[in-house]
Amino acid sequence: MLDSRRGRAFFLAVLAFFAAVFVVWRRWNESMRVVRLAAGRADYLHYDLVDIRLSARDRVLDAEFARAPPRVVVRRDGAEVTTVAGIREVTLARAGPGLWTARWPVPWNAPAGDYVPVLLGREDLADRLRVASFRVGRRAPAPLPPGFVALTLESVAPLAAMRVTGPDGTVKDWRGMLDWAQWIGADAFWVLGGQTPGPREGQVWVETNLETLHEVAKECRARGLKFGVYAMYSLTMSNTTKIPGYEYGLEIKNAAPVVTRAVSIREPRRLDDVVGLLKPFADDPNVDFIGVDYIRNALGGYELVDDFVAEMPGLTLPEQWGRLSRAERMTWLARKKIVRKDAAFIDAWQWWRARRVALIVEELKRRLGGKKPLWAFTLTWDKGWHHGQDPVMMNDAGVDYDALMFYEADKPQYDAMLKAWHAYVRHGDVQLIPGNIFDWGLHQKDPSGPAEFSRRLSRAVAEVYADGPAQAVFFHDAGRLLYGRLGPWGARGWAEAARGSARALKAANPRNTPTEKKP
Repeated sequence: MLDSRRGRAFFLAVLAFFAAVFVVWRRWNESMRVVRLAAGRADYLHYDLVDIRLSARDRVLDAEFARAPPRVVVRRDGAEVTTVAGIREVTLARAGPGLWTARWPVPWNAPAGDYVPVLLGREDLADRLRVASFRVGRRAPAPLPPGFVALTLESVAPLAAMRVTGPDGTVKDWRGMLDWAQWIGADAFWVLGGQTPGPREGQVWVETNLETLHEVAKECRARGLKFGVYAMYSLTMSNTTKIPGYEYGLEIKNAAPVVTRAVSIREPRRLDDVVGLLKPFADDPNVDFIGVDYIRNALGGYELVDDFVAEMPGLTLPEQWGRLSRAERMTWLARKKIVRKDAAFIDAWQWWRARRVALIVEELKRRLGGKKPLWAFTLTWDKGWHHGQDPVMMNDAGVDYDALMFYEADKPQYDAMLKAWHAYVRHGDVQLIPGNIFDWGLHQKDPSGPAEFSRRLSRAVAEVYADGPAQAVFFHDAGRLLYGRLGPWGARGWAEAARGSARALKAANPRNTPTEKKP
């Protein structure tokens, strides 16, 4: 009896062993047959290059792909998506045994949602193919109060030496500018704190006001004004003085590279220095906002040619590319950009530059702690694309408020800029703050002066979004208001125009305030 039980137990153990072996073999065999198509991550933002991957452990299939590389399109809601530079399908390249990859740039302001990679021309793999979708999302920015108004100061002139005639005619120190900010109806005062180079050899920043700005922040807090400090990122204020160790942007003149006064956007030390300048303000409890300007390749940019070619998919290069010198490669890029006959190429160049700027914003926001809203100034030609910026990418990377510089344009150009913005963005895409400048010359000395200033700003508020008016404005800048080209109206006339614009904005965007309790 005992032997019989032992026999059955032995038989069952052997059966279980062979069953386990069969299950393992079956799973291994299935894994060898499965072909997986997916992105490298589940979620992407608008400045990302999607890493599309096809993997298989089938050596025969790998050899087939070596002869005819896999081709992939991306679909959303069943429709094929055409992305940047007219790219509709991508051809994957071998990245290792059984692994084929390609980059797919997220389209300009792509709708949020799920996107599905689709393998073309291999219907025979349908039963073996496992596909995973990826999602394109949006970052939610810090909320912007409705009816928000900012006055800027774009100057590093010594604040301690200022004498300001205020709205009531009295002469004060720099506090007189805060009087103007309050009289106009501003909620915030945004001041330039970082400008390069400093006065001494090798000095990165003009440091004259760096300590005083903390006093200004404290005074603003006492008055109920919000306060922000910003730095110029790429553009410097000297054609001759260079910061040792910095790489500068290169222009092409007579087929030769020429150094500009703009720091290259790929210079890592610049990011270090900007973080070092802004971090004390990000940590100051009296400072409410941190900002950046010229966060783009302000001049030149041809030093980026090899990075661009290495990273951006879909480019067609000259046959002799590998034999060209670096200067020749930069010249090729300059000619392609200036001639502007290749629309797909220009689209790729603009998208890629905007991506690089977004990566800077992402790192800047992270290193500053991300606790305070970050704003950036954006030039408004062609939605910012012309200057290597994209508002949607900037939002996703960490810019909470995008301050649009709607100036340096005549009336037809202004119309064109507004039309482009209106067609491109909605409120859910990015928080925009349209702005105008206190400068009669930049309004082409229009006979109506400040009235034209108000008219343009009113139009920007009403038309910049496709789905309703903007809820904030900024006025640029207090230095020009006090000492600029103001024509016969003077500071008072321009300030009254700004005050009227601020009142109209706030009336259209009332803020909810707690109801006072009656005793």
